[in-house]
Amino acid sequence: MVVTLIDLEEAAARLAAGELAYEFMTSNPRLRLLGPACGFGASLLQSYRSEGLYAETIEEANEMARRNQAMVTGVWFIKRTSCPDGQAR
Repeated sequence: MVVTLIDLEEAAARLAAGELAYEFMTSNPRLRLLGPACGFGASLLQSYRSEGLYAETIEEANEMARRNQAMVTGVWFIKRTSCPDGQAR
């Protein structure tokens, strides 16, 4: 698995095409907003969402960032890689 940071312009096109964000990067290095591709369990994500640390969309991430006097500056996406045994990692 490789995680790549993408600027907002390219990220908007990828999100519009249905790709899921792993994390939304903000201008505050202490504020991490996880996205739906992070793969954490539903109960943990529910907890993170109630704490303002999980967003399903870029709009939701922007709102959460604004509440914390920050802004979304990029989006992390996952690229799954294949291993010699043929399984995705």
